[in-house]
Amino acid sequence: MLMRASFYITIAVIQSNQYLGGAMNTWDVAIVIAVYPLVELGSVSFFGSYSDKIGRRPVFITSLLLTSCAAFLFAVTPDKVWTPLFAAVFGLGAASQVSSTLSIVADCSSQTNRARLMGYYDLSTLMGLAGGYGLGVLLLHYGILASLLLFIASAACLVCSIIVRIAMSETRTSKLQRASILGLIRSVMRDKRIQKMLPVYVPIISLYGLFIANTEKILEEHFSLTATDLLILFGMLGVGLVLGILTMGHLSDHLRRRRPFIVIGLLGFGLLAFLLVANAEHFETLWTVWPLLPILGFTAGAFPPAAMAYLTDVSHEDARGSTMGVYSIFFGTGMIIGPWLGAFAYVSYEIFGLGVLVAALIAVAIVGTYFMPEAYSPIATESSEQ
Repeated sequence: MLMRASFYITIAVIQSNQYLGGAMNTWDVAIVIAVYPLVELGSVSFFGSYSDKIGRRPVFITSLLLTSCAAFLFAVTPDKVWTPLFAAVFGLGAASQVSSTLSIVADCSSQTNRARLMGYYDLSTLMGLAGGYGLGVLLLHYGILASLLLFIASAACLVCSIIVRIAMSETRTSKLQRASILGLIRSVMRDKRIQKMLPVYVPIISLYGLFIANTEKILEEHFSLTATDLLILFGMLGVGLVLGILTMGHLSDHLRRRRPFIVIGLLGFGLLAFLLVANAEHFETLWTVWPLLPILGFTAGAFPPAAMAYLTDVSHEDARGSTMGVYSIFFGTGMIIGPWLGAFAYVSYEIFGLGVLVAALIAVAIVGTYFMPEAYSPIATESSEQ
């Protein structure tokens, strides 16, 4: 959670006019956010397969140290020209973190509790987003120095690396010391079930990237909200999302289905985005129907645990790190596409353009879900054995 918060608080800070005197414009932020997943794309398969070879713990510790270093460099840089380089360090940290931690959760799960455990994992990521990005936005509004927030983020990751080194046990019980990293990657990439996940996962991660790259600027330019209003809004959405992840994760395991929950989550997210965009200029009208916000947040919570459990359902134990590395490729691709499409839509058509883009990405993902085989159903299991 703290590792993710360190990245997201950095993104909130560099969008602020407090950072480097407001030198970072929309395209500068888009470049930083694009470099981060681009480097993640180029290195995540290595880190994932390497964790299959040597274990998860050393790769996880490395990720925390890299993230700490990146946040520190963002804090001390005198010029924005260096920020893409520091984003690359973040990308290395993200690649090693996602592949190792997802593999850790997968190592500890079974088909009867997979969505629940992945839901808890996603909670840590989303709480990192809320605690980093959301808290960063709020603290900046309350006048906390941008550099101080970055130093705190760096220190938090450094402390976490020490805690992991002392207190965490290795979860990879049999290491593949002689395995070929390229061979592990190829075996995963040839899996048709994983290939069919591409049109579902990439559009959704693109939405995450679009959200991260544009929220601060949209809040400043289109929403007449006080810091207290923001706190209430983030609180309602956050509580609804947390409850949704926990509840829907249990239901997904109980019903042994992933795809219906993926679609429900996508619809919830889409309706929530529509409400917020449609009422941006006159947000006070939305307070009159405020129960819709936590309800839609709850509905959107169906997507993360089911989507991550599906990925683990189709993974093989000996190549689990490589499979999680492929997920990170999906993640990185979406994080490149989202900010750039979002910047184009916002610059060209302002907030209306963003609304149309969100609707289009969700529609593509829902259609793509139709072609994904249900990996956990009795029919799918029987077919796989044949």
